[in-house]
Amino acid sequence: MNRTLRIAATAAVGAGMLAGAASALGASTGSGATFPAIAYTKWCGDSGLCSYTGKGSGAGIKDLTKKTVDWAGSDAPLTPDELTAIGGRVQYFPTLLGAVTIPVNIPGVTGGKLNFDGRVLNGIFSGSITTWNDKNIAAINKGVKLPARPITVCVRADSSGTSFVFSRYLGKVSATSAFKGGSKTPAWTAPVLVKQPGNPGVAQCVAGTSDSIGYVDFGDAIRAGLQKNIAKVGKKGGPYVGPSTSAITKAGQIAAAKIKSDLTVDFSASPNVGAYPIVATTWALIVPGRPGNAGALAAVKYFLSPPAQQVLPGLGFAPLPSALRTLANRQLSAK
Repeated sequence: MNRTLRIAATAAVGAGMLAGAASALGASTGSGATFPAIAYTKWCGDSGLCSYTGKGSGAGIKDLTKKTVDWAGSDAPLTPDELTAIGGRVQYFPTLLGAVTIPVNIPGVTGGKLNFDGRVLNGIFSGSITTWNDKNIAAINKGVKLPARPITVCVRADSSGTSFVFSRYLGKVSATSAFKGGSKTPAWTAPVLVKQPGNPGVAQCVAGTSDSIGYVDFGDAIRAGLQKNIAKVGKKGGPYVGPSTSAITKAGQIAAAKIKSDLTVDFSASPNVGAYPIVATTWALIVPGRPGNAGALAAVKYFLSPPAQQVLPGLGFAPLPSALRTLANRQLSAK
């Protein structure tokens, strides 16, 4: 048997064993972030261990608080109020890394040729930069003919981990940002603002609206046909980096000793060479002591397994860094 067939056979056996476990435990239910929804849906289907509904990180956390699901998907740590409402304790199990991309739709301009830095992006989403030919955009896009038309800004309408990751990035890299620390519901103040639910909603907003910009996970941007519309992001003066599995992976290359004990790691604005700057870690959240935890933990065990992690590049994500996956498995085994 050749190596490819051996890998396929091993994955099939593993999935079969986990599916058997699912029938014994009962499939767990999860809801929340749309960012990893395609991965969670695939993993749940492949393993038979769970079902997942993508509705936004905030909505998933509310479902977990109300005990209507066994686990929640979130790209943002809980706020103090959310933690109090849920009972004071939650465990974060990282599952994958992804990129929050910046797609644009400017007739006559290929988005992939555009560069943005944090200061310019903050200006666009806060409303201090309102037209595409603004001098601040032009200064980092020499040779690109930009139109003197208003910028339409596509953002999330729901409580969103993707919004948290993007606004946290702006707060980290722009001294004038009003979004310090990040928020699942940022108060965007751009003058021409369109709000849509979920990452797919924002992606469709950009795809269908001339002179627009948005923030969308890499996979949903690709599925919306925006591959050539995704801009590069970097520090002022460059280098500017586009999203890719390798660029996401480079952002996650840090020592285990630098990862917080609760695993709420932040890989955005990484100093690593070749790293994409706006990287999200997404988590499966489990509240210790709940009756449905056996099924939820079985699902997470599959999410962390080699067969599950290996499918991520094909979905627009990157597998967990080995240091983080080791710590997640250690937390899992402590249950």
